[in-house]
Amino acid sequence: MIVRFILIWVTLPLYSLLAQEISVTLSPEECAPGDLVRLSFQLESEAFTEMVVTKLSPEGIHPVFTEKRPIEFNPQTQRYEQKEDWIVQAMHSGEFLFSELMVTLEGLVNVEPVKIEPVQLTVTGYTETEDSPTPEAWPTYLENQKPTFSWLWGAVIIAICFTFYRLIQSKRKMGLIQQDLTEEDPLSLISHRLRCGEFPANTIERWLETDDAQDMHVLRTSLQQALYAQTYDRDALLEHLDKEAQV
Repeated sequence: MIVRFILIWVTLPLYSLLAQEISVTLSPEECAPGDLVRLSFQLESEAFTEMVVTKLSPEGIHPVFTEKRPIEFNPQTQRYEQKEDWIVQAMHSGEFLFSELMVTLEGLVNVEPVKIEPVQLTVTGYTETEDSPTPEAWPTYLENQKPTFSWLWGAVIIAICFTFYRLIQSKRKMGLIQQDLTEEDPLSLISHRLRCGEFPANTIERWLETDDAQDMHVLRTSLQQALYAQTYDRDALLEHLDKEAQV
């Protein structure tokens, strides 16, 4: 709904004819209780003036907030433009008439306030439906319906379980190998750990306390240097271990 008013008057000092156009827009014109409605006032004038709208809302209309755009000069139309929006909310259904709208143009002399033609807002109530005594039917049961992608999920779960099983078996096997090496031949375990990039300090220290270490002077010296000096030649140490393993 758009209501336009063309105002023409004569300003005494200038003796010139000035035209003012006020547009009033209601959007939407029909709504439900609680909906937000925008009532817009727009002024286009050849002379610079400020539009002041009297804020009078009908009973049952709740004002929410107001938006006001600053005055701007449009070089295409050679007019000053300004706009003010009211955001309102209807509290209940019914017909609401904005009949007390007044616009005052400040900054102009000999200009009376302008009364805006009434603007009507229709608020429709929510429809009511009677409860039916007949109970609603149960949803149709699909006997032949198969779970979607159930076989795929099963395959994924089986693959994950198999992967964990192989990992556990691998770790258990490595643990048994290291246990056998420890029980049978500590030097083999030391050689194995060194080839894996590790330094078995605890195993070396335990072997140095054994009687076998007293008979292997060269290897004992190399392992003591590696253990306590923290400097050793890995390849040379492995060579000594391999020689002792062949004896």
